[in-house]
Amino acid sequence: MIDSDQGILSSEVKKHNEKSDAWVVIDGQVYDITSFIYDHPGGSDILVEHLGKDISDVFIDGQLHEHSLVAYNMLKQYSIGQLAGYRKPTSKPTVLEYIKNQQKLKQEKQKDGADIKNNNNNNNKISYTSDNSIDDKILNSIDVNKAMVPQLRLLEGKNYLKWIHSQTGLNKIIIFDNSFLELFTRWPWWYIFILWIPIISACFIYSIVQEKSSVLFSTIIFFIGLFMWSLIEYILHRFAFHLETSSYWGNFFHFFIHGIHHLTPMDHTRLTFPPIFSVLIGLGAYKLFSNFPDNLQITGIPWALYSGIACGYMLYDTFHYYFHHADIEWLPTIFKTIKTNHLNHHFKDDNRNYGVTSPIFDYVFGTI
Repeated sequence: MIDSDQGILSSEVKKHNEKSDAWVVIDGQVYDITSFIYDHPGGSDILVEHLGKDISDVFIDGQLHEHSLVAYNMLKQYSIGQLAGYRKPTSKPTVLEYIKNQQKLKQEKQKDGADIKNNNNNNNKISYTSDNSIDDKILNSIDVNKAMVPQLRLLEGKNYLKWIHSQTGLNKIIIFDNSFLELFTRWPWWYIFILWIPIISACFIYSIVQEKSSVLFSTIIFFIGLFMWSLIEYILHRFAFHLETSSYWGNFFHFFIHGIHHLTPMDHTRLTFPPIFSVLIGLGAYKLFSNFPDNLQITGIPWALYSGIACGYMLYDTFHYYFHHADIEWLPTIFKTIKTNHLNHHFKDDNRNYGVTSPIFDYVFGTI
């Protein structure tokens, strides 16, 4: 029973202890996380034994599954009320106070150079998911229920990136205040198969039938292209999608190529690259590979390479969808590990774990 005047009884909370009906309590606030449980960055299984309980201590347990301020802020949308009889502890900090204190200590250590060894490979770049220094006035000036593009002008300089990462986890946003334009900001993630499978197949077959090619040779080149995608993906994600911006137009550009995704990582209608941009990229790549010299064209190398890279991109979007919207128990552990790494990139440290289909180059460049 829920008493709107006295709060939610602890006996009521205990009843909601299954994946299909999941409540938890943090600092006296009750949250219904049923709709979020399969999107949980650490997987759903880790939550099961804590459902229907107070998870305040668990939430800040670094040995089990440490959470950031971003993760704490995400919970707000799942709040359903206050726990009856709750009193703020006097002998220890609340969860929010603890998280903010830890992040403050971390920032001070970074300023003092205590973390230089750990960050050498990252050039001491700011992690916006752990930088909570954005002014509350700026936070309150943005209305997440209104169109975002007109409000980008309110986020000057670095405040834009801080705001994007401080609000990570919003379910849905409105991008344009024009309903017609807004229609083109959503698309089903599976369109990638309709677009890319015919292209990949046609390019691979075309490579095989070239004068100095063979099925075996084209297959080898295909897998080289597939591996090359991991490096291309890493470079794009780290240096293009996470470029430092401060001007209005820089922020505007970043918002559309990656900011939207970090703002609403659980929105499956904006998970993949927009179809029109995918087509333009595909045409650009076609033009590039068409210009390979004739002595390479007759070997089929350009088109086997193109098909392998394109397949890597298609797998990237497929994996990406799984990481954010699926919890498949029978998959090998490596996939679950990569999923955790990617979600840590969103909710713990946006300065690490740039690889999506593979962590290879995160290990190579020290960003794991």
